Amino acid sequence: MKKAYLTAYRMKIISSLIFSVLLTCAAFGQSLSEINKDAYALNSDLSSSDTDLAFLKSEVEGKKVIGLGELSHGTRELFIQKTRIIKYLIEKCDFRLLSFETQEPIMAAINAFLQTGEGNLKSLMAPMGLYNTEDIYNLFQLIRQFNITNSKDKVILLGLDDQNYWSNPITRDKFMAQNLIKSYDLKKAKTIIWTHNVHIMKDTTSNSMSMGSFLNQHFRNDFYTIGFDGFKGTVSVLNDDKFEPHPFQAKEHTLSTILDQARYPSFYLPFHKNSMINGSSQLIINFYSDWREPKPLKVKPGLDFDGIIFIRNTSATTKLE
Repeated sequence: MKKAYLTAYRMKIISSLIFSVLLTCAAFGQSLSEINKDAYALNSDLSSSDTDLAFLKSEVEGKKVIGLGELSHGTRELFIQKTRIIKYLIEKCDFRLLSFETQEPIMAAINAFLQTGEGNLKSLMAPMGLYNTEDIYNLFQLIRQFNITNSKDKVILLGLDDQNYWSNPITRDKFMAQNLIKSYDLKKAKTIIWTHNVHIMKDTTSNSMSMGSFLNQHFRNDFYTIGFDGFKGTVSVLNDDKFEPHPFQAKEHTLSTILDQARYPSFYLPFHKNSMINGSSQLIINFYSDWREPKPLKVKPGLDFDGIIFIRNTSATTKLE
């Protein structure tokens, strides 16, 4: 009798586990189906047509500030996509202020080049650390050409950071947000922000406040954020001011591994269309400027980011020569 009871109990446990697995698989399949339905495939190089970015026009309509994150400061394919997006926002959506998570004196000198053409751009970019790459150089050259053609409606470059902020990460984000708000109020120009995911997310998952959370409080519905994620490849970090590549692959049970199963190798996913992911706690890839054991970033899609760009395979950036 006792043996029969134990056998029945074990069968009940096994049945429950099987049912749980089936539910998980069904949810995953439904989520993946929604991702494939809602995703916009992206072209992969700077010279390609921008027709794949046409969705941005309706996504950012009425927005005053667009935040572009990144999973690292050293991922080449993300730099290319961000450059394509910035070019589109400037040419098709009339954005005129571009701000970087970089010290203001460095960006002020580069901005002078973008306005007048005076100076050596490569020399001016030398202090930019991991942003001193050919991809950022190409972005600045694109802006310079735009400013030549549109001399009465130029794009202005701004640095949000200051070395004095670095001792306290929380107040650093507050000060960078204040700098952005002051510049926006002064210029009255639609603004793009280039920074890391951890700075631009609206930060609903921790007690600290990111730059994005301060900006979200100030701009509210006028603020739109795009996160960036990937699955595997290499990433550059700084080691004694030298670019050092490191291989990586997304950890299991993260949003990155779900997005890896989607049909497109590179795509944009607006979260407001995806009920399976929107508002849920998820993990995405996260790297900093120096090498340390990667720890995924906890986010709530739709609350921290309005959408995400995913690139399955990425490569490390190289220093501008």
